[in-house]
Amino acid sequence: HIYMAEVPVLKLIFLGVRQISKPIANQAKQIAKNSDAFKAGTIAVGRALHRVQIQLSRIAEGKRSLAHITPLNAEKAVNLGAEFCSEMIIYLIAGATVMYEARGQQLDKRRKDEQALAVEEARRASVKANEEKLFEELRAANRRITLLDEQLWQLRKAQEEQQERAVPMSTQRGWASWLFGGSTLQPRARSER
Repeated sequence: HIYMAEVPVLKLIFLGVRQISKPIANQAKQIAKNSDAFKAGTIAVGRALHRVQIQLSRIAEGKRSLAHITPLNAEKAVNLGAEFCSEMIIYLIAGATVMYEARGQQLDKRRKDEQALAVEEARRASVKANEEKLFEELRAANRRITLLDEQLWQLRKAQEEQQERAVPMSTQRGWASWLFGGSTLQPRARSER
């Protein structure tokens, strides 16, 4: 939240830097015009710009380019070179601030993407942990069911064995079953298996 408050301030600072670049460029222009150290460079730049402007204007008009162009006099070349230098300073400062802003936006986007990726990875890990927990609970339930089945089978087997031990005495038929039609000493029915 603190970073969000810094963004308008940062943009205002960049706007201020761009506005300050104009007086800086004008000062550089004056230095280039008046300084003997920079005069030779500004004359060369001014004359080169003059040649390029003339050639481009001829090409734009559909005319052939010229093999030789008369160079500008020193005063006009200094003015044109100094003007070009001042414009370059303005564009360089503006370009640097734009690049800095774009880089900041890329870093913000990368940071947001990394956070979103971390959230997604945490969500996937949570889902995987929940799935593993559910599978473990299912395996535990299956083990309990198997154990209960085995215990039930053992109880039924024990019950059958107990019934089989009790059946031989009751299945013996004596003379009373012949007389009374077997109504008193009937063998017990076995339980279903």
